[in-house]
Amino acid sequence: MIEFRNVVKTYGSGKRRVTALQGASFIVPSGALAGFLGPNGSGKTTSLKLMVGLLRRDSGEVSVKGLDPEREEREVKALTGFLPERPVYPLSVRVEDFLRHVARLRRVPWSDVRRIARLVGIDKYLDKPIKAMSRGYLQRLGLAQTLLSQPEILLLDEPTANLDPIARMEMLELIATLKRDLGATVIISSHILPELQLVIDYAVFIHRGVVIDYGRLDELSAKYGAVTIYEVKTSREPRRVAQQLIGLEHVKGVLIKDDNTLEVHVDSRASTEVHHVLDELVSEGLVLSYEAKSSYLDQLYRRAVETAG
Repeated sequence: MIEFRNVVKTYGSGKRRVTALQGASFIVPSGALAGFLGPNGSGKTTSLKLMVGLLRRDSGEVSVKGLDPEREEREVKALTGFLPERPVYPLSVRVEDFLRHVARLRRVPWSDVRRIARLVGIDKYLDKPIKAMSRGYLQRLGLAQTLLSQPEILLLDEPTANLDPIARMEMLELIATLKRDLGATVIISSHILPELQLVIDYAVFIHRGVVIDYGRLDELSAKYGAVTIYEVKTSREPRRVAQQLIGLEHVKGVLIKDDNTLEVHVDSRASTEVHHVLDELVSEGLVLSYEAKSSYLDQLYRRAVETAG
């Protein structure tokens, strides 16, 4: 478990003094795949660096599995893997040579390195220079480097930043797979909310250095209320599909649009249930495809900010 209690962190002094965190308090339970969410400059990166002992707080308490990152920095770093937003690599060095160097520093056998390279999907690049990798694969390289120490906690700072939409989804799906297969606690810091709702199960909302709320997504949805809008493309009989969907308890409305397309409004707490029904309609040939067109995370975040005043 990771816990912040009334944490304050400032930068600079005098008139140039900036408060990055203002009495931040939250908990991320062990085993969560958590989104640390807020706009740029809200204090997300500062929080991650405090968790791993890269920064020192002004006041308050930080606990990582019962350890203080300031007083027990070595032990905390042994538990955590931190991927910064903009990792720097020696671009002319081969991927294999780079990973071998990191593995030697961490006393990790080469067999483990090859396994991790396969796990994150960069094994085909091992004999190539790092500069041959796309931005998406550079992020995968960062994940491989982070995983070499077999951390129990993964701290990922904007891992999908500057990626195209397809690469962002591939990265998030990879992170979700790693979390499931490794059993790690994962915290993803991000200001890009729409895709995150597909993978995270926990959220911490931060705004201007203040943690305004945190908890499981279903609990936050129940607290603030949110609706996800799906675009559903039918192969035929859109009215028949609409009738089946409108009969579901958590579907709030269905609009029949042109070209056999439906707009379906769903209580976000029940999106998994609706996914199952839509998948069945796809298998029956009544639905060609469906896609979430609006993010309930955006709604939840805005409502949490408004409620906090």
